[in-house]
Amino acid sequence: MSNSNPNDTKLEQQRSESAKAALKGQTENNHTEDNEAAAERIADNLENAKEDK
Repeated sequence: MSNSNPNDTKLEQQRSESAKAALKGQTENNHTEDNEAAAERIADNLENAKEDK
């Protein structure tokens, strides 16, 4: 079993790219969830406004 060299810049770059991709995926998912929640609130507000009339 060999230990990877912690000074291996190529390995570090691959880890960095992987981390960036994971973070990008998380932020895109959060954005979608925020949009869906906002759309639900708007729909609820419209429904409430119709009931108030």
